Amino acid sequence: MLKQKVYSLLNSALAELSFPTDVLFQVDHCPRQELGDYASNLALVYGKKISRNPLELGRAVAAKASELDNGNTFAKIDAAAPGFINFKLSNDFIHASLPLIASRDHAWGRAESKKNEKILLEFVSANPTGPLHVGHGRWAVIGDVIGRLLQAAGYTVDREYYINNIGNQINKLVESVKAAQQGRPAPEGGYGGEYVKAIAQKIADPDMVEKLLDSILEEQKNTLHNLGVSFDRWYKESDLHAEQKVKLAVDKLHQLGATFEEGGAIWFKSQSLGDDKNRVLIREDGQPTYFASDIAYHLDKFLRGYDRLINIWGTDHHGYVGRLKAAMQALGQPADKLEIIIGQLVTLYRGHEPVRMSKRTGEMVTLQEVIDETGADATRFFFAATDVNSHLDFDLELAKQRSNENPVYYLQYAHARIASILKKSEVQGPRSRVGLSELVDPAERELMIKLLSFPDLVEEAARLRHPHRLTEFGKELATTFHHFYEKCRVLGNPARLFLVDSSRIVIRNVLELLGISTPEAM
Repeated sequence: MLKQKVYSLLNSALAELSFPTDVLFQVDHCPRQELGDYASNLALVYGKKISRNPLELGRAVAAKASELDNGNTFAKIDAAAPGFINFKLSNDFIHASLPLIASRDHAWGRAESKKNEKILLEFVSANPTGPLHVGHGRWAVIGDVIGRLLQAAGYTVDREYYINNIGNQINKLVESVKAAQQGRPAPEGGYGGEYVKAIAQKIADPDMVEKLLDSILEEQKNTLHNLGVSFDRWYKESDLHAEQKVKLAVDKLHQLGATFEEGGAIWFKSQSLGDDKNRVLIREDGQPTYFASDIAYHLDKFLRGYDRLINIWGTDHHGYVGRLKAAMQALGQPADKLEIIIGQLVTLYRGHEPVRMSKRTGEMVTLQEVIDETGADATRFFFAATDVNSHLDFDLELAKQRSNENPVYYLQYAHARIASILKKSEVQGPRSRVGLSELVDPAERELMIKLLSFPDLVEEAARLRHPHRLTEFGKELATTFHHFYEKCRVLGNPARLFLVDSSRIVIRNVLELLGISTPEAM
């Protein structure tokens, strides 16, 4: 909302000055509040391109932008060395805009119009061979919050979980369960652990593979449900084969001249499309590879009518990205519309001590154990709070603290504190937008701008696929609110109470986008 006004005004100023408007520039919050609320590097970028002094160019663009705005939105637009263009919002604009938050309520921060793009978001997709681990949990939360952000930004989003329910890992699982039933150690490359023993006791006949996998999948679904993550569709790999979709995809690649036969196997010519080597599609024994199934699955996604595919994969799948894009390109699909996010690893800590094993079983710490210990809210917040491209250190002790050191507690406490303030105020009369023009204290102004910038934040976080921007915004907003409340007496002031209620709406909307509860008392 606010940033878009700056972008729009700058592009209009460029057009008025007969400069091309295809220059990529940035608009960000101004790091020095005394200079303005927003700043742009347009003159620095453009000055290089046309060999013109950035400060001179910035002054010319600022003057034209001021003329076009005519004080409707900005009280001041000027340039500062070495060429940044700074924008200070007018108080009249801020006061007139604040009521939009209450009028839109739950919709504040969400796009007012739908975008013409249908997205299929696939995430988690863990093999049905055991309980979900903390890495799966991080990808589950990241995927879920990205889905919420994209929907808030106006996209149509479907969530899908791909079940690898055939292949060698399933054969090893069956062998492992049989071994546990017979008191033998797990076979080489098989699955050990307490959960295999539990399955062995529960499933009388491991050869009933469907029942075996359903049992494990049900546990995974329960864990995801406890984390607040749900899917629109659970897609089985076996269905691809049953419906001949893998064969059809390989046949189509063959018809397009993208395959060759060697050593009794059928290969995809991926090297000619940028891969480091060619890849096997059908083995010598006639069995398709996992890669062939992946090609068929993603071709099927496009054929189902999705405009963009977003996958969140584990870090061990990094090498698969190029070859899968090459296959989509060979099949005539828009490879640039296949977007793959590689989720990084999670290390658990208790304070400064790494946690490697479950206290209960002496084995891998499961996702469910983390949820049981810290709660779904803290688990979700901590998984979402670090850039998906970075390794995450998760401190279990911090996640359980009921103090301002714990960021999720700090944000939820701000919501609860506001609920308490508003409850107290009810006996003193209603909050009112009348008198908003009196909100001119720097702490009031800072809070109002923060609240009004929420739609920009949602759009950016959705576009960049960065849930951590939402957690950072939430923490900053809570800090800004607490600062305002400490500086400005609220009770008995209808306009300030209106600002408090606006803060409640935005904090609640942040928490809801994160899939976290909004307590009214703590």
